[in-house]
Amino acid sequence: MFFYKLKLAIRSLAKGKLNSFINIFGLAVGMAAVILISIFIQYELSYDKFNSKYDRIYRLISQLGKETANDHAICRRINHEEYKGNIPGLEEITQLYRGWECEIHHEDKRFFGFKFHFVDDNFTKVFDIDFLHGNPETALEDTKSVVLSEKAAKTIFGRTDVLGSLINLNGVDCTVSGVTKNLPKNSHYNFEVLAPLEYIYPINSKSGLEFFTYALVKEGADQEACLNSVLKEYRKSIDGFQQYGYKTGAYFQKLSDVHLHSAHLHSIGPKGDINIVLTYIFLANLILSIAIINFINIMTVQYEGKIKEIGMRKTIGATRWQLIKLFVGKSILLTFIALVLGIILAEIFLPHFNQLVYRDLTLAYSSNLLLSIGLPALALAVGVLSGVYPAIFISRPSPSVALQGGGLKMNGKNILTKVLVIFQFTVSITLIASLFVLNKQINYLKNADLGFKPEKVLAIENMNAKINQSYFSIKEELLKLPLIRFVSASDHIPGGGTSGQGFTVMGEEENKQKSFNSYRIQPDYFKTTGIELSQGRAFKETGKMHEKGIIINETGAKLLNQDDVIGLNVEYKGQVQEIIGVVKDFHFQSLRTQVKPLMFTHNSFNMISDILIRYQGDDLQQVLEEVTNIIRKFDPGYVLDYTIIEKYNRDKYGAEERSMTFMSYSSIISLVLALLGLYALSLFMVQKRTKEIGIRKVNGATEWQITSMLFSIFSRWLGIAFLIAVPISYFIMKNWLEQFAYRIDIGILPFVIAGFVTGLFALLTVGRQTWKAANQNPVESLRYE
Repeated sequence: MFFYKLKLAIRSLAKGKLNSFINIFGLAVGMAAVILISIFIQYELSYDKFNSKYDRIYRLISQLGKETANDHAICRRINHEEYKGNIPGLEEITQLYRGWECEIHHEDKRFFGFKFHFVDDNFTKVFDIDFLHGNPETALEDTKSVVLSEKAAKTIFGRTDVLGSLINLNGVDCTVSGVTKNLPKNSHYNFEVLAPLEYIYPINSKSGLEFFTYALVKEGADQEACLNSVLKEYRKSIDGFQQYGYKTGAYFQKLSDVHLHSAHLHSIGPKGDINIVLTYIFLANLILSIAIINFINIMTVQYEGKIKEIGMRKTIGATRWQLIKLFVGKSILLTFIALVLGIILAEIFLPHFNQLVYRDLTLAYSSNLLLSIGLPALALAVGVLSGVYPAIFISRPSPSVALQGGGLKMNGKNILTKVLVIFQFTVSITLIASLFVLNKQINYLKNADLGFKPEKVLAIENMNAKINQSYFSIKEELLKLPLIRFVSASDHIPGGGTSGQGFTVMGEEENKQKSFNSYRIQPDYFKTTGIELSQGRAFKETGKMHEKGIIINETGAKLLNQDDVIGLNVEYKGQVQEIIGVVKDFHFQSLRTQVKPLMFTHNSFNMISDILIRYQGDDLQQVLEEVTNIIRKFDPGYVLDYTIIEKYNRDKYGAEERSMTFMSYSSIISLVLALLGLYALSLFMVQKRTKEIGIRKVNGATEWQITSMLFSIFSRWLGIAFLIAVPISYFIMKNWLEQFAYRIDIGILPFVIAGFVTGLFALLTVGRQTWKAANQNPVESLRYE
C-alpha cells in the first residue's frame, strides 16, 4: 500500500512539472543555505572547546584608560607560582606573549613564517596540548628550549623524533625539547613554535600590558569566589597606573567566549564576530522561510485546482483525516527530495562558501549529529509544517460544494496568501536596500582620504638580526637604485597597529600623564609614507638607532592644551625629552574610530620590524627583484616578505566585504524564490479568472484594462511590502553605520532602487501571464473548463 501511494504521489508530481520544480528547487536552495550556514555556526561555536577543561578556563581582561577604563585582553606580568599558592581553588594561571612569526635556521637551511608564542612553563597544564615527543611537565623549563608542532618539525627536519636537536630561532641557539600534535584549527592560540616566556620576561619583571593571561579553576571549586580572589590580587598590580591619572579595573572572560566576543579586544589570531554569526543565522532563516512560504502558497493553489477530485474522493468515502494524511505525505515526499537536492547543492557550493567565510569547513555527515539527524528532522518538520495548512484548507469543503468547484477563494481574497507574499517581497526589498547602503559604505571606506600617501609604498618584512645590524648600509644601497625615492624603517607600518605610551608635561603634576598611541620610527619615515608635517621638524639622520625627541599628531597637540607645543619639555620613560614636531592627522586606525592622539619616537629598540620603501614607476616586480638583490648582499639567504601599504589599508574591511557578498547572494536567492512563487501564484490566479476575462472582453474591455486589473492585485502587495521594508531597512542600516566614526548618509536612493528593482522583476514575472490572458480569444476563454 505504501509503495502504491508513493507511486501515485510521484505521478502527481510529474503531472504538475512546473509547480513541482518550483517547490523542490525553492526548498532545496533553502536547505542548502541551512546546511552551509549550520556547519559554519557549529564551527564558530566550537572554538577552544576541544580543551577538556574549557569550562574552567577564563581569560583575564585588564581595564585601563584616562576618561574611561577601556578593555584590554593583555595584562601585566604576574608570578603564577605566588598566585597559585595564595588563592584557594586556583589550579593554574599562565601567561602568553604573542611572538608573531619567526625565522628558524637549521644547519644550512632557513625557514620562515612560523607562528610562535612565548609562554610560561605551566602553559601545557592549562591547555590540552598533546605531546608526541618530550615531557610536557619540563619541556619549557630551560629558557633556551623550544617546543615545535608536528607541522613545524616535519617542515624543518622531515620527521618528528627530533628531541635534543639544535635550531637557531631569530638569532638565538635553542634545543628542541618537545614536539606536539598540531592544534585544531578552531583554537584561538594556535602555534607552530613555543618558547619560554622567562627568556625575555622573567617572572618578577615589571611591565606594561603585554601578556595574555588565563586562569584555570580547580574542579569542584567555587569558581566565582576563586576568580574574584584572582581579580583582587591582580588589581593590586594594575591599580599602580592610577597614580598617573588612569582609571583601572579587571574582569574575566570565558574561554568559550574568546573567539566570538572579542571584537574590541587584542587578539592572538583571527577573531570571529558573534554579530556576523547572528546575521548569517538570520539570513539563512529568511531564505528557508521564503522557500516554505512558496511551498505553502503553491501547494494551496495547486490543490485548489483539484477541488473536484477532492470532492469525488469524499463522495466515495474518503475522510478528511485521510485527505490530510495524503496531502501531508506528499509534502513530506517533496521536502525529502528537496533535501537530497539541497545536499548536492551544498556540496557543490561548499568550496566557494569556504572562501567567503575564510574557513576550511567539511560536510562530515556520519560524524556530525547536526547533519546526520538534524537534516532529516528538519526536512520532516518542514514537510509537516508546509503541508498541514494547505491540507486543512483544501479538505475543508463538503463533497457537494467541492464537486461544484466551490468553497475556496484564491483570487486575491485569501488573507494568509496576501500576508505571505507581502512578507517575501518585504524581505527582498529590505535586503536589496541594505545591500546598496552596505556597498556604498564599503566603497567610501576603501576610497577615503587616509591623510597620508600609501600609494607605491612597500613594507619589507622578515627582519632578522643580520639585516637589522646592516640597516643603514642597506638603506644607502637602496637609495642608489633609480626606482627608489625614499627609505625608512619602523616598528609600525602606517595604518597598522600601534603601541601604547604616555608622557608627563614638565611642570604639571605627575599623575597627569598624557596617554598616546605610539609609533617607533627611523628618519625619512614621513617622506616615505607621505605624512605631512604641520609644525617643527622630523628626525634627522644620525646613523644611530635611537635619538631623543618626540613628534605628535594634531589631535595629540590639542590634548596637551598648549598654545605652542614645539619645544615643550616632557618626561618620557624617565628622561626629559622635547617635542620637536607636529604632523597632520592621518588615519592610523580604521575609519571605525576617530583619530586619536599619536606620538612618534626615534626607534627605541635595536631591532626594527619593517623597512619602508617608496618607489616610482609601475614595475613593482622589478622593484622587488632589485630590493631582494640588495638585501642579499648582507644576508645571502634572505627570502623576500613584503606588504603593499595601500592594499593593506584598503583591505581592512574584509569582514564587511564578506558580509556584503553574503548579503548579495541572500538578496538574489530571496528575490528569485519570491519571483518563482509569484510566477506560480499568478499563473494559477490567471487560470482561475479565465472565464471572467472572456466575459469582460465580450463586454468591451481592452487588453490593457484587463492586464492592469490583473496586475493591480500584485502591485498592491508590492506597495504594502515597500512601505513596510523602508523603515525596517533604514533602522537596520542606521544602526550598522553607527559602528563607523566616518560614514555615509543613507538618503532615499537605496529604497527607490530596491523598490524599482523588485517591482520591475515582479512585473516581468507576472506580465507575460497577464498579457497572454488579456489577449486570449474570448471564445476560448469562455470554453475554459
